[in-house]
Amino acid sequence: MRTGVFLRWVAHPLTVGATAVLLLNDHVLKQAWPGVVTGKLSDVAGLVMAPPALGLLFGLLLAHRIGAAAAVLLTGVGFSLVKLTPAGAEVASAAWSVVNGPSVILADPSDLFALPALGLAWWAWCQVAVAPPLPDSLAFRLRVILAVPFTVLAITATSAPGDTLPSVDSVRGPGEGDVEKGAQVVIEVGWQVYGSRSGVDDWTLLSDAPSGPLSTRQRQIEACVPHDAGHCYRVHGGSGLNPRESPPHSGRLLGVDETIDAGQTWHTAWEVPAGRWPFVLRQHPTPGGVTRDDEVASVDILVRAVPGGHEVMVANGADGLAVRSIDGAWRRVPVVDAATGLDIRPAPLIAFGRAIGDDIIKAGLITLLALLIGMSVAAGRARARARIGFGLTAVLVSLGVLVLVAMLIIGMVGFLRATSRTSTGTWLAIALCLVGTGTVLTLTQRVLLRSRAAMVAAAAVLTGLAFVGPMLGWTVGYPQERGSAIGLGLIVAVVSLFVVVTVGWWAGRDPIQRLDPAVKGRPGARADTNEHSP
Repeated sequence: MRTGVFLRWVAHPLTVGATAVLLLNDHVLKQAWPGVVTGKLSDVAGLVMAPPALGLLFGLLLAHRIGAAAAVLLTGVGFSLVKLTPAGAEVASAAWSVVNGPSVILADPSDLFALPALGLAWWAWCQVAVAPPLPDSLAFRLRVILAVPFTVLAITATSAPGDTLPSVDSVRGPGEGDVEKGAQVVIEVGWQVYGSRSGVDDWTLLSDAPSGPLSTRQRQIEACVPHDAGHCYRVHGGSGLNPRESPPHSGRLLGVDETIDAGQTWHTAWEVPAGRWPFVLRQHPTPGGVTRDDEVASVDILVRAVPGGHEVMVANGADGLAVRSIDGAWRRVPVVDAATGLDIRPAPLIAFGRAIGDDIIKAGLITLLALLIGMSVAAGRARARARIGFGLTAVLVSLGVLVLVAMLIIGMVGFLRATSRTSTGTWLAIALCLVGTGTVLTLTQRVLLRSRAAMVAAAAVLTGLAFVGPMLGWTVGYPQERGSAIGLGLIVAVVSLFVVVTVGWWAGRDPIQRLDPAVKGRPGARADTNEHSP
């Protein structure tokens, strides 16, 4: 098996040790002792474990030594580009944000100090390259199960979740507050004040703002048009509202009501549609993994007169700003200041595949369970037709252990990366790793015809896709309600399980007949002449 030597590289004590150091440093040491040492330690550990991880991919396409050399070279070149060039850091930040949630990677030439760690990775490769081949046994399968998911865990679970969620806490008009702002619109983000003349873009940090908590006034949850006291607006979220007790509009806290008769009647001027509110909320996971609706809410409002009419600006917390222009059109706008790294963007109402990480990993588990069921059915029928108990038992045991390891990995990632609860990239990487490992274990057994084992694996994968398919549709608005997507996914997955059972029964019809080790050596025992290789 060509990837066997790369699996040994991943499972080498040095690689495993570097992986453990990376996890410990990012989640414990950096918080306890922030500084240069813990910062560089992550770079060193990452450079030791990154080449073996890449080697698993290159081993499928390249010869052993070429694949290992390419993995080490690519790691070194990529690390250098990221640390030496702003463009490389920007690309790395974008890519890592897809996998691991919002992330910022900075160019820092001093980090090149860690490059010699690639020599340690190459030394580990040289050690495993001359080791004896891995046997095709249950121990080999268990080594695959433990080594590969642990590596993916380290890659996806690095960088501990932050303590705060950047949010627009307040919006003020010209002349309000303690800072001289001229004609600017001012917003508060945490303890910092930003100003913009347009109130939409070109935000800059106001350096003359006082330190410490800035908001000394109560949030304004209702405001009227200047010179028209009967025309007013109010926010859904409100100041100090407990969304668990009295949420307006079925809990949709992003929204604004309007009245033109001094409050006798109110109507909705703008809000997030009911069917898309859960999708928006899932894209703003708060630190600690605990969803707090009031962090994604319209909490402060400003109405200002402009030539030709009036504008309304609403502080939407972690979702940025909502703005009503003079023509009456509402839009959600980001708050960005490149100089300080401020970047608060509204969550899109539709975005294919976003914020369904928990559904992705459920689909992965369903796939593994379907694979175990299908192979169990195949084993049952195969045993009835030939003495092959040991071979299929090894496959079933390894698949069962894989399911248990999968649940352990899921729990550890959920603990270490609490804010990535719905991050599709993180869970997609883990699901693909686990499902791929299960498929490899199925195809490497030597009891069923490989083509038939592949059919069982394909049916299991289709079962997982059947579950997650409606969730993907929900991300683009079809169906609108998440509950409907979940129900449809479960129904289709259950139906697909019957297909898995049927395929498993068919796969066990013609096993590769091998003599059971339990009867080997008995008088009259002989190998079946029908044995053939898959």
